[in-house]
Amino acid sequence: MPREKSSVSREDYLKAIWEIVQEGQEPISARLAKDLAVTPPAVTAALKRMARDGYLRVARNGHIGLTAKGRQTARHLVVRHRLAEKLLTEVLGLDWTAAHEEAERLEHAISQQVEALLLARFGHDSTCPHGVPLFGGLPALRRGGAITLSEAAPGDHLEILHVWEKDKQFLEFVDGLHLRPGAQVKVHAREYDQTMTLTVDGRAQGKIHLGLPATSRIWVRRIPR
Repeated sequence: MPREKSSVSREDYLKAIWEIVQEGQEPISARLAKDLAVTPPAVTAALKRMARDGYLRVARNGHIGLTAKGRQTARHLVVRHRLAEKLLTEVLGLDWTAAHEEAERLEHAISQQVEALLLARFGHDSTCPHGVPLFGGLPALRRGGAITLSEAAPGDHLEILHVWEKDKQFLEFVDGLHLRPGAQVKVHAREYDQTMTLTVDGRAQGKIHLGLPATSRIWVRRIPR
């Protein structure tokens, strides 16, 4: 379990809430405490401050909803985070498995002017190193027909679009199997326990086996055959 932090910025809270919603989950205090590695009382105090300042509302059932002001702030920070990842990997040569953690620190230092320059360099329609569109996030992938690898069926030919980026050990694991955005895979079997047997196109490593904790974190699209 990650060590609890003494403090987390308002922007980090807003971005965490935004990302939880983007992932199709319910933003509640317990999830925020886990994701940000802070104590539940710290989350409660922070939410009260942000509600007072007009960034969010907390319903009686505990549901957290961002206001227009909160959504705008979170959206800017998420875009800057993805731009920071691209800067680190495509310009500085940092490995894609380390980009998320480094971008967490760098995103706060990107000004509006630098954001505009990075967007001009990389393009509004590009994706981060983990396959998430700069604008639109996971909902944009879903609208384009993306599914999780866990939803695929035996015989499916797939292209990997996005790999969940918040766990560096997971990224290193799938990187070792060549399961990166852009890679193509074929599903050979799905077992009763949801373990899947795959091959990666163009790789001589043979068949690989992935359980649900991994296949539910990889987003793909079916390739017509």
